[in-house]
Amino acid sequence: MIESALDVLGAGVLGLGLLLATIGLYGLLRMPDIFDQLHAAGLVTGPAVLVILLASVSTGSADILTSAALVFVFVLVTAPLAGHTIARAAWLLAGADDDDASPGAGISMPSPEVARQASEHCGRIGADGATEC
Repeated sequence: MIESALDVLGAGVLGLGLLLATIGLYGLLRMPDIFDQLHAAGLVTGPAVLVILLASVSTGSADILTSAALVFVFVLVTAPLAGHTIARAAWLLAGADDDDASPGAGISMPSPEVARQASEHCGRIGADGATEC
């Protein structure tokens, strides 16, 4: 009886985590700039992953619980650091200084075509002998 209740609870928690991940991924695709996209990605890398890992409690396996606990701690440590690093890189890409109070909003990821053209263009030597990029 307790095992079936634990299975139902685990399925419910897993469903909640998948719902959070779906909402976060939808927001990631719909948001216009990198800072809004990071906000939506935080829902996926934070609560969604952690709730999905919490669903592993319903297995009752010590191996799975140990692995889930280690991944849980790893995600808790690395997700905020990764988000901060990406936001800082986007901020600096916008030309904002460390002390600048204005946000670098409006930055969006370039399309693959634009990124390819930029990578082909960089490194070419101009007529004056300077590297263009």
